[in-house]
Amino acid sequence: MLAMVVEGLFMLGEQAQAGQLYPLVCELIDTGAVVGWPIPRYTQTIAGLAAAGAHQWEAAEKHFQVASRQADFFADRLEQAEIRRFRAMMLRDRAAAGDRENAQTLLNEALETYTQIGMPRHIQMIQTLLGQATAR
Repeated sequence: MLAMVVEGLFMLGEQAQAGQLYPLVCELIDTGAVVGWPIPRYTQTIAGLAAAGAHQWEAAEKHFQVASRQADFFADRLEQAEIRRFRAMMLRDRAAAGDRENAQTLLNEALETYTQIGMPRHIQMIQTLLGQATAR
């Protein structure tokens, strides 16, 4: 349930609340858990979201990198796209030099995957995020 709560809070714009759960997510990772259930979300992806919510940007980047390597290893196209989308959202919130451009690239890559897989709702989410990035 922890993974679903963190992801849900993050997607609802409650990143700070998701960030408060970061220590618990780290405990989950320490158990050796790699993927959650009932949604197949990588624990490192959830840790990236929680760390981003806590504004622990370096930790978030590391978690997203580990999750990305795991998704690449397992050829998990959906999780690869999700990691790109979540990392782009983190970069948008961090707003450091170069983050906007990197977020655009990640969103376009995620959009391509969602289109290939046939996920219309996710395509809409990406288009919304791309529209927000353009409006800034």
